[in-house]
Amino acid sequence: MSKDAVEEARAKLPHQPAIETMNYGVYVVTCRSGDRINGLTVAWATQVSMNPSLISIAVAKPWYSHELLKSSFNFVVHVLADDQVDLGKRFGYVSGRDKDKFEGLEWESGYEDVPVLKGCKAVIGCKKINEVSAGDHTIFIGEAEYSKVDESKTAQVLDSKVYFP
Repeated sequence: MSKDAVEEARAKLPHQPAIETMNYGVYVVTCRSGDRINGLTVAWATQVSMNPSLISIAVAKPWYSHELLKSSFNFVVHVLADDQVDLGKRFGYVSGRDKDKFEGLEWESGYEDVPVLKGCKAVIGCKKINEVSAGDHTIFIGEAEYSKVDESKTAQVLDSKVYFP
């Protein structure tokens, strides 16, 4: 989303300044639908159940990844490390409709053949079990079936001044 689009949206939402004081991590979600792969940067991701381990992600309806997530069975949530701002920008600033975001990037076909990025704080492979329409986004809910954590890394916290200067 462009800086102008973000500012335009904020101007229409009187509660947005308060909402933006909430803390979020930075995540890249990857998915595969048939032979198409893509990934996108999200801040709205959270655990919604411990047993079973359920993760939710919110994705804007017009985005290319939304289309792929609707038709896919699995997705992978990557918890970005604090030194991966460029990776977050790479997956957040351009559409996979227009550019192969994986070109020149180290990744492997991982959980259920969904792309897994290297160097992240954590990776969580999820089987999609539900989706719920929520305004201009869809909340995709997945059950964690695969995970790994790099204890030597620190998770990135969203700083909107970094991502939307």
